[in-house]
Amino acid sequence: MDAARTDWRLVILLWVAGLLAAAQFAKVSLVLKDVARFFQSDLAGVAPIASVVGVIGIVFGVMAGAFVTGLGARRVILWALIGGGALSLFQAIGLGFTTMMALRIFEGISHLALVVAAPTLMVRVSAPQDHSVVMGLWATFFGVSFAISAVVLPALVALGGLKLVWAVHGVLMLVIAGCLAPFLPKGTRSAVPIQWMAEHRLIYSSPRLVAPALGFFWHTLMFVALLTFLPAQVPVWVAVLLPLLSLVGTFGAGFLARWIAPDRIAVAGFLATAALALIGFGASVPTLLLFVFIGLVPGASFAAIPHFNTAPEDVARAQGAVAQLGNIGTASGTPLYAMALGGVGLGPLTIALCVFGVISLLLIRRAIDGHAKEMS
Repeated sequence: MDAARTDWRLVILLWVAGLLAAAQFAKVSLVLKDVARFFQSDLAGVAPIASVVGVIGIVFGVMAGAFVTGLGARRVILWALIGGGALSLFQAIGLGFTTMMALRIFEGISHLALVVAAPTLMVRVSAPQDHSVVMGLWATFFGVSFAISAVVLPALVALGGLKLVWAVHGVLMLVIAGCLAPFLPKGTRSAVPIQWMAEHRLIYSSPRLVAPALGFFWHTLMFVALLTFLPAQVPVWVAVLLPLLSLVGTFGAGFLARWIAPDRIAVAGFLATAALALIGFGASVPTLLLFVFIGLVPGASFAAIPHFNTAPEDVARAQGAVAQLGNIGTASGTPLYAMALGGVGLGPLTIALCVFGVISLLLIRRAIDGHAKEMS
């Protein structure tokens, strides 16, 4: 049931929990050279430590929605924060590579639980008129976390090495769990069958459940890869601004979705991104604008979750689909763009992915409208 008034205190605390969930990636990927030295390996050898967290989301993303519905968002969030914090503290002991990999696998479970349960509860504790703004805020969690981490982590490494980085992260997760515990609503548990194949069939056969994830997928194929390869092709001041400008678009999409259907905002974001890539990919001003418009897509995608789904279990399932397809896109995008460097080029690939994104969203909107006509 929707809240009569938005509990902004709880919304902000859950968003902060999301920042710490994103930091489960950042605390390794942004200091990967230090991780390689720590384990006396090369970058390729330690790369799985960074990527294994996302693999959990690929395999079990859809299931996470069922678990959140079955166990209750409060229980899932607290256990994910406490478990994630404990895992970080264990990592700070300085264990071997194999043990670290095992801990990161469990950390992937903590991460997935948080990124599905936290936004699900944010929708529940916000008023209907604030759903899109709340989801626009949530959609910034990854970018904001990486921006903060990029500033903070080098100082922590210099002060006390990776052990201090992981210890601080663990303590912060436990602290936010303690801050959240008094305010999280008890809620009810639902008897939801936890069946891997059945959940996938249910979600991917429902246009309303899969629509938010579909736009997000095409975005994730591009976003991290562009942030990886574009800085070498633009001035330094442009490279620094790119992730920040994308956050402007992401949060702005949440406000726009109060008046415009979120899937239409995502379509506009893809079209504008393609147009700017065609006009001047790699040129300073078009590239800066490109990142504002590409930032519209994740904000619109998360806003589409409560727009198309009202039942709490459907919101959780849609969040699970976003987590799964988002992780697939993030894992696939960088290798895809790496191949494009020696072939078609980054600009043409970006245009092609935007076109696919537009076509996908138009088709899914047609399916949603067709189903609504059948029900009326």
